[in-house]
Amino acid sequence: MSKFNIVGLNYVTLYIADHAAALAYYAQVLGPIDVDNPEDGVWGWRMGSTWLTVFPGSFGTNPEGNPQNVEFAIQVATADEVDRLFAAFVEAGVSASQPPLDTIMYEPMRYAYVDDPFGVRIDIYCPVAA
Repeated sequence: MSKFNIVGLNYVTLYIADHAAALAYYAQVLGPIDVDNPEDGVWGWRMGSTWLTVFPGSFGTNPEGNPQNVEFAIQVATADEVDRLFAAFVEAGVSASQPPLDTIMYEPMRYAYVDDPFGVRIDIYCPVAA
């Protein structure tokens, strides 16, 4: 049992050294940027009830490089969406690390993951009936 009553993981932020390439890459997969405000350095995509933000690497803890050992999970609405989003990432040039499969990881789910060109592991999943 957790020490805290956590209700979600929100506002995932990546700090990428090649900021322009990262924005272009994620826009290729996820579509146009939902927030593009260079004045305050916010570039992000609405993802369900939260946001994925991509900042320049110079804003982060490793100003000369990319995040290290970063992973986040995208929950989609259907098992088919897992396959479609996985295919979109592969088409955009990722390492197709774990193709979609039905598994149990805390709960039954359709699950896949990719490793993007910037060193970020992206889980894609949808809970499914047992």
